[in-house]
Amino acid sequence: MNRPLVLVLVVALAAATLAGCDSAPASAAPTGTRVPEPTPVTSRYELGTVVWYEGLVLHFDRATAILDDRGGPVEVVVRVQNDALEPVDLRAPIRLLVAGQLIEPTRESRVATVPAGGQVGAVMRYELQGISSVADAVVQVGLEPQHLALVPLTPAAGDPVVFEPVEFDLRGTGTAGDLRINLRHGVLRWDLPDWSQQLASDLQALTLTYNVTYLGEFAGGFAFTGDNVYLRLPDDSIVNPRRDGHSQSVELIGAKKTKDGLFSRFEIPAGMTGKFALFVKNGETKTAIVFTVPE
Repeated sequence: MNRPLVLVLVVALAAATLAGCDSAPASAAPTGTRVPEPTPVTSRYELGTVVWYEGLVLHFDRATAILDDRGGPVEVVVRVQNDALEPVDLRAPIRLLVAGQLIEPTRESRVATVPAGGQVGAVMRYELQGISSVADAVVQVGLEPQHLALVPLTPAAGDPVVFEPVEFDLRGTGTAGDLRINLRHGVLRWDLPDWSQQLASDLQALTLTYNVTYLGEFAGGFAFTGDNVYLRLPDDSIVNPRRDGHSQSVELIGAKKTKDGLFSRFEIPAGMTGKFALFVKNGETKTAIVFTVPE
Protein backbone atom coordinates (compact mmCIF):
# COMPACT_ATOMS: atom_id res chain seq x y z
CA MET A 1 0.00 0.00 0.00
CA ASN A 2 1.43 3.32 -0.94
CA ARG A 3 2.10 6.00 1.65
CA PRO A 4 -0.63 8.53 0.61
CA LEU A 5 -3.33 5.84 0.86
CA VAL A 6 -2.24 4.90 4.44
CA LEU A 7 -2.47 8.49 5.58
CA VAL A 8 -5.97 8.80 4.14
CA LEU A 9 -7.13 5.66 6.03
CA VAL A 10 -5.63 6.88 9.36
CA VAL A 11 -7.31 10.25 9.02
CA ALA A 12 -10.66 8.64 8.18
CA LEU A 13 -10.46 6.24 11.15
CA ALA A 14 -9.67 9.11 13.57
CA ALA A 15 -12.58 11.13 12.26
CA ALA A 16 -14.98 8.23 12.71
CA THR A 17 -13.80 7.74 16.29
CA LEU A 18 -14.28 11.39 17.13
CA ALA A 19 -17.73 11.37 15.60
CA GLY A 20 -18.70 8.38 17.74
CA CYS A 21 -17.54 10.20 20.88
CA ASP A 22 -19.57 13.25 19.99
CA SER A 23 -22.76 11.20 19.61
CA ALA A 24 -22.52 9.43 23.04
CA PRO A 25 -25.09 10.73 25.63
CA ALA A 26 -23.66 12.97 28.36
CA SER A 27 -23.84 11.53 31.90
CA ALA A 28 -25.86 13.64 34.38
CA ALA A 29 -25.00 13.86 38.08
CA PRO A 30 -27.92 12.66 40.28
CA THR A 31 -29.82 15.41 42.11
CA GLY A 32 -32.18 14.98 45.10
CA THR A 33 -34.98 17.14 46.57
CA ARG A 34 -34.06 18.32 50.09
CA VAL A 35 -36.91 17.96 52.62
CA PRO A 36 -36.56 20.48 55.48
CA GLU A 37 -36.49 19.01 58.99
CA PRO A 38 -39.43 20.03 61.20
CA THR A 39 -38.56 22.92 63.51
CA PRO A 40 -39.42 22.06 67.14
CA VAL A 41 -41.43 24.64 69.05
CA THR A 42 -40.52 25.28 72.68
CA SER A 43 -43.43 26.07 75.00
CA ARG A 44 -43.09 26.90 78.69
CA TYR A 45 -45.89 26.75 81.25
CA GLU A 46 -45.76 28.26 84.75
CA LEU A 47 -47.87 25.90 86.83
CA GLY A 48 -47.65 27.14 90.43
CA THR A 49 -49.96 24.36 91.62
CA VAL A 50 -49.75 22.62 95.01
CA VAL A 51 -51.15 19.11 95.54
CA TRP A 52 -51.68 17.27 98.84
CA TYR A 53 -51.16 13.55 98.29
CA GLU A 54 -50.28 10.57 100.52
CA GLY A 55 -49.45 13.00 103.33
CA LEU A 56 -46.90 14.82 101.14
CA VAL A 57 -47.14 18.29 99.59
CA LEU A 58 -46.26 18.37 95.88
CA HIS A 59 -45.29 21.72 94.38
CA PHE A 60 -45.64 21.65 90.58
CA ASP A 61 -43.55 24.60 89.44
CA ARG A 62 -43.37 24.58 85.63
CA ALA A 63 -43.43 22.48 82.49
CA THR A 64 -41.45 22.75 79.23
CA ALA A 65 -42.42 21.09 75.94
CA ILE A 66 -40.17 20.90 72.85
CA LEU A 67 -42.42 19.50 70.14
CA ASP A 68 -42.77 19.18 66.39
CA ASP A 69 -45.14 17.08 64.27
CA ARG A 70 -43.32 13.93 65.34
CA GLY A 71 -43.59 14.67 69.07
CA GLY A 72 -40.75 15.35 71.46
CA PRO A 73 -39.94 15.72 75.16
CA VAL A 74 -42.02 17.31 77.90
CA GLU A 75 -40.43 18.04 81.28
CA VAL A 76 -42.32 18.83 84.50
CA VAL A 77 -40.45 20.30 87.47
CA VAL A 78 -41.82 19.26 90.88
CA ARG A 79 -40.74 19.67 94.50
CA VAL A 80 -42.01 17.19 97.10
CA GLN A 81 -42.29 18.34 100.72
CA ASN A 82 -42.49 16.04 103.73
CA ASP A 83 -43.74 17.55 107.00
CA ALA A 84 -43.69 14.21 108.83
CA LEU A 85 -41.14 13.07 111.38
CA GLU A 86 -39.91 10.17 109.25
CA PRO A 87 -38.59 9.83 105.67
CA VAL A 88 -41.36 9.08 103.16
CA ASP A 89 -41.48 7.71 99.61
CA LEU A 90 -44.11 8.93 97.16
CA ARG A 91 -45.71 5.72 95.93
CA ALA A 92 -48.16 7.28 93.49
CA PRO A 93 -47.04 7.65 89.85
CA ILE A 94 -46.85 11.07 88.20
CA ARG A 95 -48.04 10.65 84.61
CA LEU A 96 -48.99 12.93 81.73
CA LEU A 97 -52.46 12.72 80.21
CA VAL A 98 -52.40 14.26 76.71
CA ALA A 99 -54.47 13.74 73.55
CA GLY A 100 -56.37 10.96 75.32
CA GLN A 101 -53.15 9.06 76.09
CA LEU A 102 -51.64 8.40 79.52
CA ILE A 103 -47.87 8.77 79.14
CA GLU A 104 -45.48 7.18 81.64
CA PRO A 105 -42.35 9.13 82.63
CA THR A 106 -38.98 7.92 81.40
CA ARG A 107 -37.16 5.36 83.48
CA GLU A 108 -34.73 7.98 84.78
CA SER A 109 -37.55 10.19 86.07
CA ARG A 110 -38.18 9.47 89.71
CA VAL A 111 -38.80 11.16 93.05
CA ALA A 112 -36.19 10.30 95.67
CA THR A 113 -37.06 9.48 99.28
CA VAL A 114 -38.15 12.69 100.99
CA PRO A 115 -36.35 13.27 104.31
CA ALA A 116 -38.26 14.08 107.48
CA GLY A 117 -39.11 17.77 107.57
CA GLY A 118 -37.47 18.33 104.17
CA GLN A 119 -38.10 18.30 100.46
CA VAL A 120 -36.61 16.93 97.25
CA GLY A 121 -36.82 18.17 93.68
CA ALA A 122 -37.42 16.08 90.58
CA VAL A 123 -37.77 16.55 86.84
CA MET A 124 -40.35 14.23 85.29
CA ARG A 125 -39.62 13.69 81.57
CA TYR A 126 -42.13 12.34 79.07
CA GLU A 127 -41.37 11.34 75.47
CA LEU A 128 -44.33 12.06 73.18
CA GLN A 129 -44.79 10.26 69.85
CA GLY A 130 -46.85 11.91 67.11
CA ILE A 131 -48.23 14.56 69.48
CA SER A 132 -47.40 18.15 68.57
CA SER A 133 -49.29 20.07 71.28
CA VAL A 134 -49.83 19.83 75.04
CA ALA A 135 -52.54 22.49 75.22
CA ASP A 136 -54.92 19.88 76.65
CA ALA A 137 -52.33 18.10 78.80
CA VAL A 138 -52.84 17.31 82.48
CA VAL A 139 -50.33 15.98 84.99
CA GLN A 140 -52.06 13.14 86.84
CA VAL A 141 -50.95 11.95 90.28
CA GLY A 142 -52.14 8.59 91.58
CA LEU A 143 -53.78 5.37 90.51
CA GLU A 144 -57.42 4.35 90.45
CA PRO A 145 -59.39 3.49 92.49
CA GLN A 146 -57.73 6.11 94.74
CA HIS A 147 -58.41 9.81 94.35
CA LEU A 148 -56.50 11.27 91.38
CA ALA A 149 -54.89 14.71 91.58
CA LEU A 150 -54.89 16.76 88.36
CA VAL A 151 -52.57 19.60 87.36
CA PRO A 152 -53.55 21.11 83.97
CA LEU A 153 -50.78 22.75 81.95
CA THR A 154 -53.20 25.39 80.63
CA PRO A 155 -56.67 26.63 81.66
CA ALA A 156 -58.02 25.00 78.50
CA ALA A 157 -57.26 21.61 80.07
CA GLY A 158 -59.68 22.15 82.97
CA ASP A 159 -59.47 22.96 86.66
CA PRO A 160 -56.85 21.55 89.03
CA VAL A 161 -57.79 18.91 91.61
CA VAL A 162 -55.40 19.31 94.54
CA PHE A 163 -57.03 17.87 97.72
CA GLU A 164 -56.08 20.75 99.98
CA PRO A 165 -57.19 19.88 103.53
CA VAL A 166 -60.25 21.77 104.74
CA GLU A 167 -59.96 22.91 108.37
CA PHE A 168 -62.73 24.50 110.41
CA ASP A 169 -63.27 25.46 114.03
CA LEU A 170 -66.08 23.81 115.97
CA ARG A 171 -67.93 24.61 119.15
CA GLY A 172 -70.15 22.24 121.08
CA THR A 173 -70.32 20.34 124.35
CA GLY A 174 -71.89 17.02 125.21
CA THR A 175 -72.07 15.26 128.56
CA ALA A 176 -72.96 11.61 129.09
CA GLY A 177 -72.96 10.69 132.78
CA ASP A 178 -69.59 11.71 134.19
CA LEU A 179 -67.95 12.07 130.74
CA ARG A 180 -67.88 15.46 128.99
CA ILE A 181 -66.53 16.30 125.53
CA ASN A 182 -65.88 19.82 124.25
CA LEU A 183 -65.63 19.79 120.46
CA ARG A 184 -62.86 22.08 119.16
CA HIS A 185 -61.79 21.50 115.57
CA GLY A 186 -62.42 19.54 112.39
CA VAL A 187 -60.43 18.74 109.26
CA LEU A 188 -61.36 17.00 106.01
CA ARG A 189 -58.67 15.14 104.07
CA TRP A 190 -58.51 12.75 101.17
CA ASP A 191 -55.42 10.94 102.40
CA LEU A 192 -54.09 9.27 105.55
CA PRO A 193 -50.80 11.11 106.20
CA ASP A 194 -49.67 8.76 108.96
CA TRP A 195 -50.05 5.80 106.58
CA SER A 196 -48.67 7.63 103.49
CA GLN A 197 -51.84 6.50 101.77
CA GLN A 198 -54.45 8.08 99.53
CA LEU A 199 -58.07 7.18 100.17
CA ALA A 200 -60.35 5.50 97.66
CA SER A 201 -62.19 7.95 95.41
CA ASP A 202 -65.52 7.40 97.17
CA LEU A 203 -64.18 8.27 100.64
CA GLN A 204 -62.83 11.20 102.63
CA ALA A 205 -61.50 11.37 106.19
CA LEU A 206 -63.09 13.59 108.83
CA THR A 207 -60.96 14.11 111.94
CA LEU A 208 -62.52 15.72 115.00
CA THR A 209 -60.43 17.18 117.82
CA TYR A 210 -61.90 17.69 121.29
CA ASN A 211 -61.16 18.00 125.00
CA VAL A 212 -62.37 15.23 127.32
CA THR A 213 -63.18 15.70 131.02
CA TYR A 214 -63.85 12.97 133.57
CA LEU A 215 -66.28 14.51 136.04
CA GLY A 216 -66.24 11.56 138.41
CA GLU A 217 -64.16 10.96 141.52
CA PHE A 218 -63.00 7.38 141.01
CA ALA A 219 -59.29 7.33 141.85
CA GLY A 220 -58.55 4.89 139.03
CA GLY A 221 -59.78 7.43 136.48
CA PHE A 222 -61.76 6.91 133.29
CA ALA A 223 -60.44 4.79 130.39
CA PHE A 224 -61.48 6.77 127.32
CA THR A 225 -61.48 4.87 124.00
CA GLY A 226 -63.18 4.80 120.63
CA ASP A 227 -66.11 3.02 122.28
CA ASN A 228 -67.08 6.34 123.84
CA VAL A 229 -67.73 8.17 120.55
CA TYR A 230 -69.43 7.62 117.22
CA LEU A 231 -70.59 9.79 114.34
CA ARG A 232 -74.04 10.25 112.85
CA LEU A 233 -73.98 11.36 109.23
CA PRO A 234 -76.50 13.68 107.50
CA ASP A 235 -78.19 10.58 106.01
CA ASP A 236 -78.61 9.20 109.60
CA SER A 237 -76.10 6.40 109.08
CA ILE A 238 -73.64 5.67 111.89
CA VAL A 239 -69.84 5.53 111.58
CA ASN A 240 -67.31 4.50 114.21
CA PRO A 241 -63.71 5.75 114.33
CA ARG A 242 -61.25 3.92 112.06
CA ARG A 243 -59.78 0.95 113.87
CA ASP A 244 -56.23 1.20 112.57
CA GLY A 245 -54.30 2.10 115.72
CA HIS A 246 -53.75 5.67 114.48
CA SER A 247 -57.23 7.16 114.29
CA GLN A 248 -58.50 7.28 117.86
CA SER A 249 -57.10 8.68 121.07
CA VAL A 250 -56.97 6.23 123.97
CA GLU A 251 -56.38 7.90 127.33
CA LEU A 252 -56.75 7.26 131.04
CA ILE A 253 -58.28 10.44 132.44
CA GLY A 254 -57.90 11.13 136.15
CA ALA A 255 -60.71 12.13 138.46
CA LYS A 256 -61.88 15.69 137.82
CA LYS A 257 -59.22 16.00 135.10
CA THR A 258 -59.29 17.09 131.45
CA LYS A 259 -57.26 15.78 128.53
CA ASP A 260 -56.91 18.32 125.74
CA GLY A 261 -56.44 17.65 122.04
CA LEU A 262 -57.85 14.13 121.79
CA PHE A 263 -59.21 13.10 118.40
CA SER A 264 -61.25 10.64 116.36
CA ARG A 265 -60.88 10.02 112.62
CA PHE A 266 -63.85 8.76 110.61
CA GLU A 267 -64.19 7.63 107.02
CA ILE A 268 -67.22 9.23 105.39
CA PRO A 269 -68.55 9.37 101.82
CA ALA A 270 -66.62 11.69 99.53
CA GLY A 271 -68.32 15.04 99.03
CA MET A 272 -70.59 14.71 102.05
CA THR A 273 -71.23 17.96 103.92
CA GLY A 274 -74.02 19.33 106.12
CA LYS A 275 -75.26 18.50 109.60
CA PHE A 276 -73.34 15.83 111.52
CA ALA A 277 -73.48 14.76 115.16
CA LEU A 278 -70.69 13.46 117.38
CA PHE A 279 -72.21 11.18 120.01
CA VAL A 280 -70.68 10.91 123.46
CA LYS A 281 -71.38 7.48 124.97
CA ASN A 282 -70.88 6.40 128.58
CA GLY A 283 -72.42 3.04 129.37
CA GLU A 284 -76.08 3.27 128.39
CA THR A 285 -76.02 7.07 128.44
CA LYS A 286 -75.33 9.06 125.28
CA THR A 287 -75.72 12.59 123.99
CA ALA A 288 -75.16 14.31 120.65
CA ILE A 289 -73.03 17.32 119.72
CA VAL A 290 -74.43 18.67 116.45
CA PHE A 291 -72.06 20.47 114.09
CA THR A 292 -71.78 21.43 110.42
CA VAL A 293 -69.18 20.38 107.87
CA PRO A 294 -68.90 23.25 105.39
CA GLU A 295 -69.18 22.79 101.64
